[in-house]
Amino acid sequence: MNKIGYLYDPFFSMHDTGIGHIENPARTESIDELVTEKYDFIPIPTRMGDKEELLMVHDDEYINWIEKGYDNGVRMIVSSDTIVSEMSYEVALKAATSTKNAIKFFKDGGKRAFLNLRPPGHHAQIITGEGFCIFNNIAMMARYAQKAGFSKVLIIDFDVHHGNGTQDIFYEDNTVFYFSTHERNNYPYFTGSEDETGKGEGVGFTKNIPYEDFIEDEEFISFFDELPKNFDFDIVLVSAGYDLMKDEQISSAQITFSGLQKMIKKIIDFSKNRPIAFLLEGGYNIDSLVKSVDVTLEEMQKF
Repeated sequence: MNKIGYLYDPFFSMHDTGIGHIENPARTESIDELVTEKYDFIPIPTRMGDKEELLMVHDDEYINWIEKGYDNGVRMIVSSDTIVSEMSYEVALKAATSTKNAIKFFKDGGKRAFLNLRPPGHHAQIITGEGFCIFNNIAMMARYAQKAGFSKVLIIDFDVHHGNGTQDIFYEDNTVFYFSTHERNNYPYFTGSEDETGKGEGVGFTKNIPYEDFIEDEEFISFFDELPKNFDFDIVLVSAGYDLMKDEQISSAQITFSGLQKMIKKIIDFSKNRPIAFLLEGGYNIDSLVKSVDVTLEEMQKF
Protein backbone atom coordinates (compact mmCIF):
# COMPACT_ATOMS: atom_id res chain seq x y z
CA MET A 1 0.00 0.00 0.00
CA ASN A 2 0.96 3.62 -0.35
CA LYS A 3 2.16 4.33 3.18
CA ILE A 4 1.32 8.05 3.13
CA GLY A 5 -2.14 9.17 4.19
CA TYR A 6 -3.93 12.48 3.72
CA LEU A 7 -6.86 13.80 5.75
CA TYR A 8 -9.08 16.69 4.68
CA ASP A 9 -12.76 17.55 4.59
CA PRO A 10 -14.46 20.46 2.74
CA PHE A 11 -16.60 20.72 5.86
CA PHE A 12 -13.65 22.49 7.52
CA SER A 13 -14.50 25.54 5.39
CA MET A 14 -17.78 25.93 7.31
CA HIS A 15 -15.85 27.53 10.17
CA ASP A 16 -16.54 31.12 9.10
CA THR A 17 -13.99 33.59 10.40
CA GLY A 18 -15.26 36.47 8.25
CA ILE A 19 -13.87 38.70 5.55
CA GLY A 20 -10.27 39.70 6.03
CA HIS A 21 -9.38 37.17 8.72
CA ILE A 22 -6.02 35.55 7.99
CA GLU A 23 -7.17 32.14 9.29
CA ASN A 24 -9.70 31.43 6.55
CA PRO A 25 -10.93 28.54 4.37
CA ALA A 26 -8.55 29.40 1.51
CA ARG A 27 -5.72 27.96 3.59
CA THR A 28 -6.94 24.37 3.65
CA GLU A 29 -8.70 24.59 0.30
CA SER A 30 -5.49 25.68 -1.45
CA ILE A 31 -3.51 22.87 0.17
CA ASP A 32 -6.15 20.40 -0.94
CA GLU A 33 -5.88 21.65 -4.53
CA LEU A 34 -2.13 20.99 -4.40
CA VAL A 35 -2.55 17.49 -3.02
CA THR A 36 -5.33 16.59 -5.48
CA GLU A 37 -3.31 17.76 -8.48
CA LYS A 38 0.12 16.45 -7.56
CA TYR A 39 0.01 13.60 -5.07
CA ASP A 40 -1.43 10.11 -4.90
CA PHE A 41 -1.90 9.59 -1.19
CA ILE A 42 -4.33 7.32 0.63
CA PRO A 43 -7.38 9.35 1.69
CA ILE A 44 -8.01 9.15 5.42
CA PRO A 45 -11.73 9.63 6.09
CA THR A 46 -12.95 12.20 8.57
CA ARG A 47 -15.44 11.49 11.35
CA MET A 48 -17.71 13.44 13.66
CA GLY A 49 -16.80 11.98 17.03
CA ASP A 50 -18.79 12.28 20.22
CA LYS A 51 -18.16 15.39 22.25
CA GLU A 52 -17.29 13.18 25.23
CA GLU A 53 -14.07 12.28 23.42
CA LEU A 54 -12.93 15.87 23.91
CA LEU A 55 -12.79 15.19 27.66
CA MET A 56 -9.46 13.46 27.02
CA VAL A 57 -7.90 16.93 26.78
CA HIS A 58 -10.51 19.60 27.58
CA ASP A 59 -12.66 20.62 30.54
CA ASP A 60 -16.35 19.70 30.25
CA GLU A 61 -17.55 23.22 31.10
CA TYR A 62 -15.49 24.65 28.25
CA ILE A 63 -16.75 22.00 25.81
CA ASN A 64 -20.37 22.71 26.75
CA TRP A 65 -19.80 26.47 26.53
CA ILE A 66 -18.49 26.15 22.97
CA GLU A 67 -21.25 23.73 21.97
CA LYS A 68 -23.96 26.19 22.97
CA GLY A 69 -21.91 29.33 22.46
CA TYR A 70 -23.18 30.63 19.13
CA ASP A 71 -26.83 30.13 20.11
CA ASN A 72 -26.11 32.00 23.34
CA GLY A 73 -24.58 34.97 21.53
CA VAL A 74 -20.90 34.05 21.82
CA ARG A 75 -18.94 35.30 18.80
CA MET A 76 -15.36 34.98 20.01
CA ILE A 77 -13.13 33.16 22.49
CA VAL A 78 -10.92 35.34 24.72
CA SER A 79 -10.40 37.94 21.97
CA SER A 80 -11.65 38.85 18.52
CA ASP A 81 -9.00 36.82 16.69
CA THR A 82 -10.67 33.53 17.70
CA ILE A 83 -14.05 33.51 16.03
CA VAL A 84 -17.13 31.50 16.98
CA SER A 85 -19.46 31.22 13.98
CA GLU A 86 -22.63 29.18 13.57
CA MET A 87 -20.75 26.01 12.56
CA SER A 88 -17.51 26.49 14.47
CA TYR A 89 -18.26 23.95 17.20
CA GLU A 90 -19.15 21.21 14.72
CA VAL A 91 -16.15 21.92 12.50
CA ALA A 92 -13.72 22.02 15.43
CA LEU A 93 -15.22 18.82 16.86
CA LYS A 94 -14.87 17.06 13.51
CA ALA A 95 -11.30 18.25 13.00
CA ALA A 96 -10.19 17.14 16.46
CA THR A 97 -11.95 13.78 16.50
CA SER A 98 -11.01 12.90 12.92
CA THR A 99 -7.43 12.52 14.12
CA LYS A 100 -8.55 9.13 15.48
CA ASN A 101 -8.80 7.87 11.91
CA ALA A 102 -5.20 8.85 11.25
CA ILE A 103 -4.20 6.63 14.16
CA LYS A 104 -6.23 3.80 12.60
CA PHE A 105 -4.34 4.42 9.35
CA PHE A 106 -1.08 3.85 11.24
CA LYS A 107 -2.40 0.74 12.98
CA ASP A 108 -3.32 -0.63 9.54
CA GLY A 109 0.24 -0.22 8.30
CA GLY A 110 0.51 3.41 7.20
CA LYS A 111 3.76 5.17 8.00
CA ARG A 112 3.29 8.88 7.35
CA ALA A 113 0.31 11.22 7.19
CA PHE A 114 -0.54 14.85 6.58
CA LEU A 115 -3.64 16.24 8.26
CA ASN A 116 -4.98 19.35 6.51
CA LEU A 117 -7.04 20.61 9.45
CA ARG A 118 -8.82 23.77 10.47
CA PRO A 119 -9.33 25.40 12.77
CA PRO A 120 -5.78 24.91 14.06
CA GLY A 121 -5.36 23.66 17.60
CA HIS A 122 -2.08 24.13 19.44
CA HIS A 123 -3.14 27.24 21.43
CA ALA A 124 -6.27 25.51 22.79
CA GLN A 125 -5.73 24.81 26.48
CA ILE A 126 -7.62 22.56 28.88
CA ILE A 127 -10.14 25.26 29.82
CA THR A 128 -10.17 27.58 26.81
CA GLY A 129 -9.36 28.14 23.19
CA GLU A 130 -7.46 31.14 21.85
CA GLY A 131 -5.19 32.20 19.00
CA PHE A 132 -7.51 30.93 16.21
CA CYS A 133 -7.77 27.55 18.03
CA ILE A 134 -10.90 25.97 19.55
CA PHE A 135 -9.99 22.35 20.36
CA ASN A 136 -6.46 20.95 20.48
CA ASN A 137 -6.15 18.63 17.48
CA ILE A 138 -2.67 17.32 18.18
CA ALA A 139 -3.41 16.67 21.85
CA MET A 140 -6.48 14.68 20.84
CA MET A 141 -4.40 12.67 18.38
CA ALA A 142 -1.83 11.96 21.08
CA ARG A 143 -4.50 10.53 23.38
CA TYR A 144 -6.04 8.47 20.58
CA ALA A 145 -2.55 7.16 19.82
CA GLN A 146 -2.04 6.08 23.40
CA LYS A 147 -5.39 4.31 23.49
CA ALA A 148 -4.33 2.44 20.35
CA GLY A 149 -1.07 1.24 21.89
CA PHE A 150 1.38 4.00 20.94
CA SER A 151 2.23 4.54 24.59
CA LYS A 152 4.88 7.23 24.31
CA VAL A 153 4.25 10.22 22.06
CA LEU A 154 6.76 12.77 20.84
CA ILE A 155 5.16 16.08 19.82
CA ILE A 156 7.30 18.49 17.81
CA ASP A 157 5.96 22.00 17.27
CA PHE A 158 7.78 24.26 14.79
CA ASP A 159 5.07 26.92 14.48
CA VAL A 160 6.53 30.39 15.00
CA HIS A 161 4.16 30.75 17.98
CA HIS A 162 4.53 28.69 21.14
CA GLY A 163 1.94 25.91 21.45
CA ASN A 164 0.92 26.95 24.94
CA GLY A 165 -2.21 24.82 24.81
CA THR A 166 -0.36 21.62 24.00
CA GLN A 167 2.19 22.36 26.71
CA ASP A 168 -0.63 23.04 29.18
CA ILE A 169 -2.35 19.72 28.49
CA PHE A 170 0.78 17.56 28.87
CA TYR A 171 2.82 19.59 31.36
CA GLU A 172 2.56 16.98 34.13
CA ASP A 173 2.71 13.96 31.83
CA ASN A 174 5.83 11.81 31.37
CA THR A 175 4.32 9.78 28.52
CA VAL A 176 4.21 12.74 26.10
CA PHE A 177 7.33 14.76 25.29
CA TYR A 178 6.58 18.26 24.00
CA PHE A 179 9.36 19.94 21.99
CA SER A 180 8.79 23.47 20.69
CA THR A 181 10.77 26.03 18.73
CA HIS A 182 9.17 29.48 18.54
CA GLU A 183 9.78 33.20 18.30
CA ARG A 184 10.39 34.64 21.77
CA ASN A 185 8.72 38.02 21.24
CA ASN A 186 5.53 36.78 19.66
CA TYR A 187 2.09 35.50 20.62
CA PRO A 188 1.18 34.15 23.17
CA TYR A 189 4.05 36.16 24.72
CA PHE A 190 4.30 34.95 28.30
CA THR A 191 4.77 31.21 27.75
CA GLY A 192 7.43 29.00 26.23
CA SER A 193 10.55 30.03 28.13
CA GLU A 194 13.55 27.73 28.47
CA ASP A 195 12.85 27.13 32.16
CA GLU A 196 9.40 25.66 31.47
CA THR A 197 10.36 21.97 31.53
CA GLY A 198 7.32 20.30 33.06
CA LYS A 199 5.80 19.76 36.48
CA GLY A 200 5.52 16.78 38.81
CA GLU A 201 5.95 13.56 36.87
CA GLY A 202 6.28 15.66 33.73
CA VAL A 203 9.50 17.41 34.75
CA GLY A 204 11.98 17.01 31.91
CA PHE A 205 9.34 16.16 29.31
CA THR A 206 8.86 19.69 27.96
CA LYS A 207 11.61 21.42 26.02
CA ASN A 208 11.20 24.97 24.71
CA ILE A 209 13.67 26.66 22.41
CA PRO A 210 12.60 30.30 22.01
CA TYR A 211 14.58 32.30 19.46
CA GLU A 212 15.12 35.96 18.71
CA ASP A 213 13.61 38.00 15.89
CA PHE A 214 14.83 37.61 12.30
CA ILE A 215 16.22 34.12 12.80
CA GLU A 216 17.72 32.51 9.67
CA ASP A 217 18.04 28.95 8.43
CA GLU A 218 21.34 27.76 9.89
CA GLU A 219 20.60 28.63 13.50
CA PHE A 220 17.02 27.39 13.26
CA ILE A 221 17.95 24.03 11.77
CA SER A 222 20.54 23.47 14.50
CA PHE A 223 17.80 23.46 17.15
CA PHE A 224 16.61 20.08 15.89
CA ASP A 225 19.89 18.51 16.98
CA GLU A 226 18.36 18.88 20.45
CA LEU A 227 15.42 16.56 19.88
CA PRO A 228 15.14 14.19 22.87
CA LYS A 229 17.47 11.24 22.34
CA ASN A 230 16.56 9.49 25.59
CA PHE A 231 12.79 9.46 25.11
CA ASP A 232 11.80 6.09 23.61
CA PHE A 233 8.79 7.27 21.62
CA ASP A 234 6.33 5.09 19.67
CA ILE A 235 4.94 7.79 17.37
CA VAL A 236 5.80 11.34 16.29
CA LEU A 237 3.16 14.06 15.90
CA VAL A 238 4.20 17.39 14.41
CA SER A 239 2.43 20.72 14.85
CA ALA A 240 3.29 22.02 11.39
CA GLY A 241 2.98 25.78 11.57
CA TYR A 242 4.30 27.45 8.45
CA ASP A 243 4.08 31.01 9.76
CA LEU A 244 7.83 30.94 10.39
CA MET A 245 8.52 31.37 6.67
CA LYS A 246 10.22 34.43 5.22
CA ASP A 247 7.13 35.74 3.39
CA GLU A 248 4.74 35.40 6.33
CA GLN A 249 3.25 38.56 7.81
CA ILE A 250 2.92 37.80 11.53
CA SER A 251 6.52 36.99 12.38
CA SER A 252 9.99 38.26 11.61
CA ALA A 253 11.55 34.80 11.04
CA GLN A 254 13.46 34.47 7.80
CA ILE A 255 13.23 30.73 7.10
CA THR A 256 13.58 29.78 3.43
CA PHE A 257 12.08 26.80 1.64
CA SER A 258 15.52 25.22 1.57
CA GLY A 259 15.80 25.66 5.32
CA LEU A 260 12.32 24.21 5.81
CA GLN A 261 13.23 21.15 3.72
CA LYS A 262 16.32 20.48 5.82
CA MET A 263 14.35 20.84 9.04
CA ILE A 264 11.60 18.48 7.84
CA LYS A 265 14.26 15.95 6.84
CA LYS A 266 15.80 16.14 10.30
CA ILE A 267 12.42 15.47 11.92
CA ILE A 268 11.62 12.54 9.63
CA ASP A 269 15.10 11.05 10.11
CA PHE A 270 14.69 11.38 13.87
CA SER A 271 11.41 9.45 13.72
CA LYS A 272 13.45 6.33 12.90
CA ASN A 273 10.71 4.98 10.63
CA ARG A 274 8.13 5.12 13.39
CA PRO A 275 4.72 6.53 12.39
CA ILE A 276 4.83 10.29 11.87
CA ALA A 277 1.99 12.74 11.23
CA PHE A 278 2.14 16.42 10.32
CA LEU A 279 -0.90 18.42 11.47
CA LEU A 280 -1.49 21.85 9.98
CA GLU A 281 -1.27 24.74 12.42
CA GLY A 282 -0.25 28.24 11.22
CA GLY A 283 0.66 29.68 7.83
CA TYR A 284 -1.31 32.59 6.40
CA ASN A 285 0.40 33.75 3.22
CA ILE A 286 -1.38 31.35 0.87
CA ASP A 287 1.38 31.10 -1.75
CA SER A 288 4.03 30.53 0.90
CA LEU A 289 1.79 28.10 2.78
CA VAL A 290 1.10 25.93 -0.26
CA LYS A 291 4.78 25.86 -1.22
CA SER A 292 5.74 25.00 2.35
CA VAL A 293 3.30 22.10 2.46
CA ASP A 294 4.60 20.96 -0.94
CA VAL A 295 8.16 20.93 0.46
CA THR A 296 6.91 18.88 3.43
CA LEU A 297 5.04 16.37 1.27
CA GLU A 298 7.99 15.95 -1.08
CA GLU A 299 10.19 15.08 1.86
CA MET A 300 7.57 12.74 3.32
CA GLN A 301 7.63 10.71 0.10
CA LYS A 302 11.29 9.80 0.55
CA PHE A 303 11.69 6.42 2.21
